[in-house]
Amino acid sequence: MKWLVYFSLCVIFTDLAIPANITEVNTLYTDLMSGYNKYIRPLTSTSDPMYVNVTFSLLGIKEFDEVNGKFSVNGFFMITWSDSRLAWAPLLYNNIYTIELPESKVWIPNLTLLNSYERVESLGRGIVPVTVTSTGKAFWSPGDVISSACDVDVTYYPFDTQSCSMMLTCFGFAPTAIVTQAPDTEINMAFFSEHGTWELLDKKINTFLNPGTSYISISMDMKRRPAFAVINIVLPMLFMVVLNLLVFVLPVESGERLSYSITVLLAIAVFLTLVGDNLPKTSKPTAILSYFLLADLVLSSLICVFVILGLAIYYKDDSEKPVPKIIARIVKLCCHRRKRTGGIKNITVVEPYNERSTDKKFSVPDNEDEDDEKVTWKMVSNCFDWIVFVTCLVAIIISKILYFFMTM
Repeated sequence: MKWLVYFSLCVIFTDLAIPANITEVNTLYTDLMSGYNKYIRPLTSTSDPMYVNVTFSLLGIKEFDEVNGKFSVNGFFMITWSDSRLAWAPLLYNNIYTIELPESKVWIPNLTLLNSYERVESLGRGIVPVTVTSTGKAFWSPGDVISSACDVDVTYYPFDTQSCSMMLTCFGFAPTAIVTQAPDTEINMAFFSEHGTWELLDKKINTFLNPGTSYISISMDMKRRPAFAVINIVLPMLFMVVLNLLVFVLPVESGERLSYSITVLLAIAVFLTLVGDNLPKTSKPTAILSYFLLADLVLSSLICVFVILGLAIYYKDDSEKPVPKIIARIVKLCCHRRKRTGGIKNITVVEPYNERSTDKKFSVPDNEDEDDEKVTWKMVSNCFDWIVFVTCLVAIIISKILYFFMTM
């Protein structure tokens, strides 16, 4: 940050000194540009590399495309380097300490985004001037919408986290000529505006230097804000599945069971087509949420099948085809309490003979079961509905707990 302090001091001294007129500024510009060749990089010796320092200020996240793997941000760079050809003595020019030179007139580092999403090109559009101090220190701050390619993993959508990076280097220059480095390890967030979908967790700038190349990597870890997907996708789907499950509570005599279950199934199918626009449209990998939504649709379809089977059982004729014994036992075991009726049974007790003894009868309770209750097909249908209701309810609870456990 020393260059920032120095740059501020130069501005302060410029304000305190006697203002220079346009003639003196023009003279300084003419002297600096005289014999200046912008195609030759600044150097003091061919054996020593020059250092290009880069910092990045993030303005906001513009776009994150899960399908195409496109990550776009708004931001600007502060790029500094030293060019001894642009140094001057301020006293000779009425204490002029800084001057703004056109980007097209001086040498600038061709800082290039290596993992660009669309095309590889250098920063700068020729509209941002280069501020030069009297010591030859150059400051250049190009800004743009930067789009880079990013590997996307939406397995845990909408509780997913993504990590994207932007790699920049002075393209075409070996580390022996130009070293691209980041003096700070943190991204400047002074002008950052929060994004409605993504929350920044970590943001760093790292410098990588090897014999082949030198580059900086601007890395950002983001976490999706899940409230929108949970409120508009997960919870409505859960409510509709539970609503479909309540068909087994509806009395069979109402005659509305089948139409009710099919109506809810169609509502779920239409809902899935509507939420398809909010789901990540990628198959590698596929979001776990997509499998769970498919499971809910399959479960709702099975509920319709069970309703049809239950109605077919309910309207069977007991006189033509009685309930098989094994089914009757299952119904009594699972869905009906075994009734125990207390009876009185006469038991004769004989005592040793004497004159006063006579046969006496004592009454003792009998706990013998009465299993003579006849099981009808309506009872079988009611038992079938109860078993399916409990089973589907347990499946829904387990699936939702499993989903939140796997994604959170």
